[in-house]
Amino acid sequence: MPTGVAVILEFLQGLAFFVLGLFILLAAPRVGRVNIIRRLPLLALFAFGEAAAAWTPVLTAALSFSSDLTALPLWLRAGFLSLGGWGLLAWGLVAPLPAGRDRRLLAFLLLLLFFWLAVLFIAAVASPYDPAAHWARVAARGLLILPGGLMAARGLNQPSFPSDTPVLQAARHPLRRVGTVFAAFAILAGGIYPLFFFPGLTALSAPFLAVLSGLLTLCGVGMIYGLVRVLNIVQQEVEEWVENVRQSQALTADRERISRELHDGIIQSIYAAGLILEGARALIPEDPDAAQVQLTRAMQGLNQTIQDIRRYIFNLRGVAPEADLVTELEQLLRDFRINTLLETRLIVFGEARDTLTAERRQHILQIVREALANVARHAHARRVEVHLSYTPRALQLQIADDGVGLAMIPTTTGQGLRNIRERARLLEGTLDIDSAPGQGVTITLTVPYLRGEL
Repeated sequence: MPTGVAVILEFLQGLAFFVLGLFILLAAPRVGRVNIIRRLPLLALFAFGEAAAAWTPVLTAALSFSSDLTALPLWLRAGFLSLGGWGLLAWGLVAPLPAGRDRRLLAFLLLLLFFWLAVLFIAAVASPYDPAAHWARVAARGLLILPGGLMAARGLNQPSFPSDTPVLQAARHPLRRVGTVFAAFAILAGGIYPLFFFPGLTALSAPFLAVLSGLLTLCGVGMIYGLVRVLNIVQQEVEEWVENVRQSQALTADRERISRELHDGIIQSIYAAGLILEGARALIPEDPDAAQVQLTRAMQGLNQTIQDIRRYIFNLRGVAPEADLVTELEQLLRDFRINTLLETRLIVFGEARDTLTAERRQHILQIVREALANVARHAHARRVEVHLSYTPRALQLQIADDGVGLAMIPTTTGQGLRNIRERARLLEGTLDIDSAPGQGVTITLTVPYLRGEL
C-alpha cells in the first residue's frame, strides 16, 4: 500500500481519537454526578495518547526530519502509547468501583506509570537510535493497552455498575455496545498490532498496519458514537432525577407551608373560640345573658374560621388581609384583649407604608398572632405591647409581655417558635428573642423593604 495512503489512515486514526478525548472533556462535566462519568478524564488521557501516537509519524513525514533524528519519534510514540495505555488500564480498573475506594489503586497505577516512563526515558537517552524503541511500543500495547481495553470491556459489559446502578440502568445496552468496541480495539491494537514487529512478519507489516489503522479509526468512531449515546441517556436520567428531587422538595415545602398556615391561623382561631366558650361556661350559673353573648361570639368566630378554611382550600394561600397593616394589628389586638382580658396596646412610630405585598403582610400578622397565642397559653402575663416602627429601609415590629419569661415556658412540644422563625426567613428579615426569668419575652422582627416596596 502506498505510503501516502498509510499516512492518511494514521492521520484519520489520530483524528478520531483526538475527537473522542475532546468530546469526553467537554461533555463529561455536564453529567459529573455519576461516578463512572466523573472518572472519564482517564479515558480522555487514553484517547489523546492514542491520537498523539498515531500522529507522530504523520508529523515526522510532514516536517521531513533528517535521517539522524528519525529514531527519536519512535521513542515519543512509545511514550504517548504508554500514557494512553495507562489511562485505559486505570479507567478499566477504577470505573466500576464505588466512590472513595479507588484512591489506593490510582496511587499504585501512578507509581507504575512513573516507573514505566522512567525506563523509557533511560532507554531513549542510552540508545536513541536503537530498534528497542519498536519493542517499547510493543510492550506498551501488549502490557497496557491490551489488558486495559479488555478490563474496560469487562466493566462496560457488566449488568450494571454497582456505584451508579439507578442512573445507568437505562444506558446498560449502549454501555455493552461500547464495551464490545473496546474489546475489539484491545485485540486489534494490543494483540494483533504488535505481532507485525516480530521477525518474519516485518515484510508484511506495511500493508497490514495500514489496514489496522483503518480498523482502529472505526473503533474510535464507534467509541465516540457509543459514548455520545451513553452520556445523553445518563444526562436525561440525571435531569429526571434532579426534577424529581425538586418536585419532592416543592411538595415538602407546600406541606410545611400548609402546616404553618393551619397552625398560625386556623388553629389559633379555634383556640380563641375555645377560650370564649370556657368563659361562657363559667358565666352560665351567674349571668346567663352574658353567657349567651359569649356563646354568640364563639359561634361567629367558628363560622369565620369555617369560611377561612374554605377560602384556604380553594386558593391554597390562606386569607390575605385586605386592610392596611395597622388596621389589621388593631383588630388582632382587640380580639385578643376580648378573648383573654389582658391589657393590650399598639404603638406606631413613623409614617405607615401600605406598599407591603399581601403575602408579606400575612406573614407579619401570623407572627404577631402566634406570639400572642404563646402569651395567652404560657406567659401568665397581664399586659402585652406591640410596637410598630417604620423606617426608610425597614419595618420593625416588637411584641413584649410582662410574663414569666421564656425560661419558664416548656418548649419541648409545639412548633410556634419554629413557625415564627420560618416566617421571618421568608420575609428575608431578622428575628431577635430577648427574655429573662420573671421579666417576660420581647420578640423583635425587622423586615427590610423589597425593591418594589420602597
